[in-house]
This record gives sequence, structure tokens and C-alpha cells, in this order.
Amino acid sequence: MVPFRVRKDAKSWFKDLYRDKSFKIDFDTFYFCFIAGVATGRKRAMAGEDTSEMIDYFPQPYGASSKILVGLFLSAEMEKLGLVMTERERVHLEIAKLVRHDSSNHLTAAGVGEFSQYAHGGFDVLLEWFDDRPRSLDTFERQFKRKLDAQLSNVG
Repeated sequence: MVPFRVRKDAKSWFKDLYRDKSFKIDFDTFYFCFIAGVATGRKRAMAGEDTSEMIDYFPQPYGASSKILVGLFLSAEMEKLGLVMTERERVHLEIAKLVRHDSSNHLTAAGVGEFSQYAHGGFDVLLEWFDDRPRSLDTFERQFKRKLDAQLSNVG
């Protein structure tokens, strides 16, 4: 299976949260970047040398929410393609390119690549939302939630 990829500069930006053990795995960085990217519809393709290979599954504590994360991803992809759910055949064809029911991360290789692009674009969003890198998880989470809520209130 194809592993998720995280931007190296994103890992560096979150370095204080790794240092104080608030972030224990790279998926912590990936998660916040992905949520920002999927909420704003921002994707970015990145060269392999600018990213680090992670794992090919959703680690704990994210495993329990993996289907929700994939659902957010699919919703963003359908919106980006301009599809509505009433276009059943086309929606099914597009989803089949991205989702694989027998995969531990529920995604095809192409799906993992697109999923990771939301995390890559999401890091650009975080750089726009924050003046400086996070120094404390509590402060970052509060500010992240405010920014995310503001973004979501502008959607629709």
C-alpha cells in the first residue's frame, strides 16, 4: 500500500510540539494540516524530496475516526469536481478511483496521494492563519478551532 506523506517543513513548524511531547507521531502534524486543507478545499502537489513518508494506515487515536476523515476527503473531492450526489453514476466512478473497501486506510493509491495533497495544501493554510509556529498545544488548538470555525461559517 502507498503511505501517507507529510511535508518536511510542516514537521519543522510543529517542532516545539514534538519537543514537549504534545505530538508523538508525524500523523499529529498531518492531521492538523489535512483538516485545514480539506476545510478550505486547498490541495498542493509536493515533490517527494519535500515530504517524508509516514505509514499506510490511520494510527491510533485517528483509526477510530478514519471513516470520518475519508468522508471529509470525499466530500471535498466531489465539491472540487463540481459533482452533486444526484449524479450517482459519475459520483460512483469518481469515488471508485479514490476508495478501496478492502484497504486498511480505505483508500486506493490515487486516493492516498490526493488525501496527502490536502494535508500539503493545509499547511499553506496554517501558515496564513498563524503569525508564528505553535509553541503550546493548548494555545494552538484554541486558535486552530477559532480559525476553522471562521472558515466553516464562510462556507455554504
